[in-house]
Amino acid sequence: MKVELLCVIALLFCLSLIGIEYIIHYRLAERQDEHSIREQNMTRRMNIRVDAVLRAPTGFCRQSEIKAMSEDIGGDFEAYETAIKVLSELKEKRGNDEIKKLIETVKDEVKPLEIYSKMLDEGDEYHKGYALRKIADLGAEEYRDTMIEYLNSKNRDLAYNAAMALVQFGDVENVADYIMSIEDDRQYSGRIINEFFDDFKGDRAALAKRLFEQCNEYMKSTIIKAIVPYKIEEFRPMYIEGFSGKNFGMKVACIKALAAFGNPEDEQLLQIAAKDREWVIRASAVRGLSLLHTRSALDTVKVALTDKEWWVRQTAAKAITEMDISPRDLEDILGGYDRFAADAVKAVLYKKVDSLA
Repeated sequence: MKVELLCVIALLFCLSLIGIEYIIHYRLAERQDEHSIREQNMTRRMNIRVDAVLRAPTGFCRQSEIKAMSEDIGGDFEAYETAIKVLSELKEKRGNDEIKKLIETVKDEVKPLEIYSKMLDEGDEYHKGYALRKIADLGAEEYRDTMIEYLNSKNRDLAYNAAMALVQFGDVENVADYIMSIEDDRQYSGRIINEFFDDFKGDRAALAKRLFEQCNEYMKSTIIKAIVPYKIEEFRPMYIEGFSGKNFGMKVACIKALAAFGNPEDEQLLQIAAKDREWVIRASAVRGLSLLHTRSALDTVKVALTDKEWWVRQTAAKAITEMDISPRDLEDILGGYDRFAADAVKAVLYKKVDSLA
């Protein structure tokens, strides 16, 4: 009897959980629908407002319509952003200065900085973070100290948004301090470093140098990988030294960085790397050699077509089709005895032909 009772109680408990879960999902879907409807209505309303502004017969009428739009927005950041989105899409279609001037006029009338400043004072942590980013987009340098204060927030998302706002200002010292504060969180810091360097509006070399002065080996290799696209020449000696070291992460990062330069002075080092026991290093070296216009570089890339690792062969195949290769070299590869090499190059060539079709 007791066992049966317990089974009934367990069943009722499970049914209750299912019911609660259903209600939660229903409410979330309902809220999503409400948000979508609100967004659609807002877009429709702003389209009407913009149309009225553009159709105004006189300058006075136009100013009146802009004022009416401002009153309709009424300090609502979503309404303001919808209006700007509608105008921006119109500017893309028309491509004239009239809409560009109108956007600036609307901004002057609505005063978005006041909207986001109020959100920063009164909003929850999510809205505060959002406001910080928007204030940075507006270039309001007077809020820099406020952003720095929020860097120390216990709320991770709010601190992150404050740092992203300072990224927009190119603030080397404070952005570096924030990155160092999350140094030990490898999974999180790796993503943040890439994002910050990508969006940084200041001197990327100065930011990297500041971080290199105090970060650990893992962080250093992560930063090097993040700044590869910017080919910062002053770090080349460090890359050469790092490739010669024993830290595998640094070796990979440094060879990738050196490969991006395509500097003839680095060919000997790239040739050595192309014979490394680690395939990641071999593949990176092949990419670097493909940028060099020398016979020795071409010969090494051809050899890489027969590498035991598929990724190296694929990298070499893509590289060799972008090098100054003679018809005879190409015939040797496609008609040679090594089917790995021929098939890898054919696959790349076929993809190129398909993309042009």
